[in-house]
Amino acid sequence: MGKAARLEFVRRLLPLCLAVAGIVGWFAFMSAISSILCIAAAVGIYSAMPYPVVPSGAIRPVSQPPVMVIDMIGFFIGLVFFPLAILGMTLSTGALALAALFCLVPACFSLVLFSISVRQLTSWVRFFNNGFEFTQFSLRVRVTYEELSGVKIRTWQAPGLAAWFQATIGSLGRRKATLLNGSETTKTMVFVRNDGVTFTISSELIPDLQRVLIAMDRAGLELPDGISEYQRKKIRQRRERMYGGPPKPPVHEEQLQVARIAALIEHARRNPNG
Repeated sequence: MGKAARLEFVRRLLPLCLAVAGIVGWFAFMSAISSILCIAAAVGIYSAMPYPVVPSGAIRPVSQPPVMVIDMIGFFIGLVFFPLAILGMTLSTGALALAALFCLVPACFSLVLFSISVRQLTSWVRFFNNGFEFTQFSLRVRVTYEELSGVKIRTWQAPGLAAWFQATIGSLGRRKATLLNGSETTKTMVFVRNDGVTFTISSELIPDLQRVLIAMDRAGLELPDGISEYQRKKIRQRRERMYGGPPKPPVHEEQLQVARIAALIEHARRNPNG
């Protein structure tokens, strides 16, 4: 998790803790003024902290509902159930205390909602002429087209709630990264790196998909199977008008290693004395 993502968690968790302390203190040990000051400080921290800066031209995930609404739902759940759990466990015994303990289960759902908000604000993808940059939770990875073993076009289908979950949570592992548009059906481009890591992006989110395909063709990367022959021809014609000449042949790591070894052998042959 990057610095910007950690700051976004602080923006939500610190105000939640202050507001919970204010509510619990109001009923237990604080004066009314002190409790109000805690709640006011929570609102001030949430509002005053700067939001992460998104690079120009970056594609962000679609947030439905907006991040502000997700945050408000998270705060509402947290400010209802965390005080109930704390007050119930400290001021009561027996069955009431046990019931208060179970209030922690829905209370922790607010943390899940905050994670969704942070992911939406600190995740994006940005395309360049020779590759793309994928960012999740403000952790960035730069991938060039020469590093890819292939690109696939797949139709991603999921029912309503599952589609929302996949579009907001994204991927949980390090070897899969997703950026979806939140629709129940979306056509995606799956970029497969040489080490097996995949990057899945809804094609509807890419504002200039043809430019991306032209850059892939120029790098010598095979265009995905879902593109018709007519589209391939148009892409190559436009690439030739823009850059001229045939696409650059892909250079693989094995070829580079062989070239280096051959150069070292040739150097040693010509200079036997070092």
